[in-house]
This record gives sequence, C-alpha cells and structure tokens, in this order.
Amino acid sequence: MRVVRRLTGWTFGAAGAVGLVLCVAGLVGCWVAYFEVVGRVDRLFGRAEGALAETGGNLSQVGDRLRGTQAELGAVRRREAEVSTRPPAERGARRALSRKAVEAIGLQAAEARDLLVRATEAALVAKGLLDALAELPVADRVNVDTDGLKEASAQLSDLSERAAKLASLLGPDTGADRDIGTESSRAAEALRRAIALADAGADRWERGRETVAAGHARTRRWTMGAAVAVTAMLVWIAAGQLSLLVHGRTLARR
Repeated sequence: MRVVRRLTGWTFGAAGAVGLVLCVAGLVGCWVAYFEVVGRVDRLFGRAEGALAETGGNLSQVGDRLRGTQAELGAVRRREAEVSTRPPAERGARRALSRKAVEAIGLQAAEARDLLVRATEAALVAKGLLDALAELPVADRVNVDTDGLKEASAQLSDLSERAAKLASLLGPDTGADRDIGTESSRAAEALRRAIALADAGADRWERGRETVAAGHARTRRWTMGAAVAVTAMLVWIAAGQLSLLVHGRTLARR
C-alpha cells in the first residue's frame, strides 16, 4: 500500500512539475510572440500612416503654392484690366511685367505638378499597404481614390498650357485685350479647380491617416488583451500544476 501511495505521489509530482515547466515556457513564448506581433503591426501601420501623411502633406504644399500663384495671377489680371484702358503706346512696360509674372506662374504650376507626382507615388504605396491592413479583423478598411490626384495633375497641365499661351499673348504687339482676358480667365479657372482638388484631397488623405491611426491603436489593444488573457489562463493552469506537484510530493513522503 505504501509503495502504491509513493508511486502515485511521485507520478502526480512529476506530472505537476512537467506541467509547471510547460506553463512557464508558454508564458515566455506568449510574450515573445506578443512583442514580435506588436513589432510587425507597428511597422505595417507605421508605413501606411507615413505614406498617407506624405500624400496629404504634398497635397497641402500644392494647395499653399497654388494659392500664392492664384494671388499672382489675380494681380496680373487686375494690371491688364487697367492697362487695357490706356493708350497702346503706354502698355509696353506693364505688359512686359505681366508677361514675366505669367511665365513665373507657368514654372510654379510645373513645380506643383512635380509635388503631385510624388504624392501619387506615395498614394500607390499607401494603397497597397491599406489592402494588406484590410485583412486584419480589427482594422477598418480605408478606401483611397487616386483619381482626384490625376485630375488635379491634369488641371495643372492645363494651367501650364494656358500660362504659356497667355505669356505669348502678352508679348509686344501680339495679343488683343479680349484674347488676353479670355485666356487669363481660363487660366484662373484651371487654377481654382486645381486648388479645390488639392485641398479636398489633403482633407481626405488626412482623414484616412486618422482612421489608420485609430485602427493601429485598436489592434495594439486587442493584441495586449489577447496576451493578458492567455497569461491569465496559463497562470491559472500553472497554479493547478503547482498544487499537483506539492500534493504529489506530500503523498509520496507520507
């Protein structure tokens, strides 16, 4: 009877010791996996947020630059409206000043278009990352539309063409007042549309970045909650294994 009791005690003790070791190993593995998952989540979400912020930032720069361009074009239009009321002999110097301003506007439109190209490249990167994030059960799907970027780029191309044509009309003895007014109105309209598209795009991409940031925080909370739940379960199991070990040793030593 004593031998059976001792064998039973040592068996229970050994089972408790093995179970306790496995629980400790599980706890270590749980938190190693947690930090690994968190690192990957942070990298993925960080890249997506960075791409969205870069796109929105470039669009904000485009809008700011184009507003300065809009002010310059407005000054040119006001100057030309005044020049048209003067005798032809007095128009040369002021027309030359307007022509230089319009040429500068064309260069500014080209620079803004380069910014849009970079914004489009960042947007394509963001789109691929967002598609990957959409597979996560706790991340909201963020739909991004690059059509607005393409349309804004088309408007800036149109503005560059209008500026070049307007500059040629402002040359000496080349442009009628009516043609200058018509072309400057078309350039102003293209510029207005480009600004509206850039501003709307900047707001839309910023909202997308905020949505991704919220999903990032929610994913981290969910991951932490899962790790804590697994830890609590393993601690509870480990307590049972420790109790089995202690009682097994007690039974074996009687």
